[in-house]
Amino acid sequence: MGKIHINLPTKITIARLALIPLIIIAYCVQEAFSGHVWICAVTAGLFCLAGWTDFFDGYIARKYNMVTDLGKFLDPIADKILVIVGLAFVVDGNYLGAIGVPYAAMICSVIIVAREFIIGLLRQMAALKSFVIAADKMGKLKTIATLSALTTLLFAPFHVVICWLGFVELLIATVLTVVSGGHYIYKNRAIFSGEKDAGRGSEDKEEKQ
Repeated sequence: MGKIHINLPTKITIARLALIPLIIIAYCVQEAFSGHVWICAVTAGLFCLAGWTDFFDGYIARKYNMVTDLGKFLDPIADKILVIVGLAFVVDGNYLGAIGVPYAAMICSVIIVAREFIIGLLRQMAALKSFVIAADKMGKLKTIATLSALTTLLFAPFHVVICWLGFVELLIATVLTVVSGGHYIYKNRAIFSGEKDAGRGSEDKEEKQ
């Protein structure tokens, strides 16, 4: 059995995965000591750090041609788990309740998770029909917008203005989620018709390593 080579971008991705349990622990401590607002900064800071690793691993992988199959496997998993964890925190913390929109986080979360589920099924269909999904920059923009919104909302306990800013960012991320999902399906619609020449030549931008 050959030895698996783990390059720098993949190590950064693994670090992001390793940060997720720490983020969860920080949030649990934050909830246990809810009277100490400063603890929110620890959770938000760790989440922000994890989000930045998503940028660096992809940048390094593309710039120095360090794309690997292991990286392409781990990177979208790390992204999706991080986003789901952030959404769970925002819903559980009910941060948007402070500005009178308590159900907005839940609605946006359902839309974002549903999009990932639908696109995941599309990829499975593509694999079964030997399609290669075309690159989609809007998907990466959506991920960046979502991580930014969640980071801002995790700082929301500090001031209501931050909460409003996070709310606006979350709305933008949700719109991008819907638009990018629709564009993704439309661009690869040949999967449903059986035309095997569509979508060939590149892989999804989100699977960037």
